[in-house]
Amino acid sequence: MKTGFSLFILIILISFAAGCAPTIKYEIKDEETVTGSDWSAKDLKDVSDYMAGSVRQAAFISSPQYASERPRWMLARDMKNETDEHVNTRTIMEKIRTRLINGGIASFIDDQAVEDILNQMKLQQSGLFDNKTVAQVGKLVGAKLILRGTISSIRKKTERKDIIYYNITLQLVSIQTGEIIWTDEKEIQRLTSKSMFR
Repeated sequence: MKTGFSLFILIILISFAAGCAPTIKYEIKDEETVTGSDWSAKDLKDVSDYMAGSVRQAAFISSPQYASERPRWMLARDMKNETDEHVNTRTIMEKIRTRLINGGIASFIDDQAVEDILNQMKLQQSGLFDNKTVAQVGKLVGAKLILRGTISSIRKKTERKDIIYYNITLQLVSIQTGEIIWTDEKEIQRLTSKSMFR
């Protein structure tokens, strides 16, 4: 009887411990990544899909000059972050670049490899590494176009609501002339409400 009772208690304890273990879900729907008003994985996907589609439909892409030249592109070092939160802007740019390369729209120079080379040069020179420097480097390695952008936000908070508006703007700029060849923006708005009982 004592053994049966001990076994019963052991089964209950094991069941309790198993019930407290975290559940790991590997396939997450886009909607499940949005847990508040802050930047999310769904926003990253929406922005990269939209921007790659916009470039694909841009007039310059179908021009005979672009088709014959197939100019190489380069990413700006960073997308300018004018939000009140940490957003990994490099991830946004790389996701867009991946979609453009895989869609056969553009070929890119590996700007990070170029940056590694320039780190050696920076030891010999003074000055900051900025987007103007990236443009100069682009000329050296044969890039004709540079893709750059900005993300900004406006946040409104009340006791029960948090409203955020994101604006993501990208530009494709000729390194030689400084002319903006293409630009577009994507807006994301989100409202989260807090419970009255918090």
